[in-house]
Amino acid sequence: MDKFDFVLILLSFVFAMAMAHLLAGVGALIAARERVRFSPLLTLAILNALLQVFVDWLALWDLRSLPAWDLLTIAVIFTYPIVIYFLCVAAVPEPSHDRPIDMDAFYWKTRRLYYGLFALLLLIFMGGSWVLLRTSAPELALQQCLSNLPFLLLCLLALFVRERWAQWTAGLGIFVLTVGWSVLFTSTIQ
Repeated sequence: MDKFDFVLILLSFVFAMAMAHLLAGVGALIAARERVRFSPLLTLAILNALLQVFVDWLALWDLRSLPAWDLLTIAVIFTYPIVIYFLCVAAVPEPSHDRPIDMDAFYWKTRRLYYGLFALLLLIFMGGSWVLLRTSAPELALQQCLSNLPFLLLCLLALFVRERWAQWTAGLGIFVLTVGWSVLFTSTIQ
């Protein structure tokens, strides 16, 4: 087992916990569906959180050629799945066993936390991109910074503009950018 595998195993546990939280929350909503007031905006936020778990785990692939793993590098990279976990917590309501579940009210109550965590995650990605300078493809550092800017702008839009059009623009924009990034990234995996 090399150093990359060793670090990836630990990070994968946190990513798995984030995904498990999302899936358990969605499962609880499905089980309580007769008491749930559906919200397309929250559903989009949940989908974006799920996609974020997947693409951020996938993006770790770029670190496979990192020649040295020091404590600072591991600590910076370890913050990614931790923030993603809390993003997933902010995306899914905890269903009560006896009361109605208003997904729309939950969205409006937690949207600032959700998009604030999303923005924090993007800033950490951008700040931690120096790690990529030490890989066999150092140009990825600049690419990571630049590719995260549109995501960050969308998060800031949703964070500071409460109107529905801004929430939809941010949610759909993040979805389209994430799917686009995934398609482009998978074409580079060798």
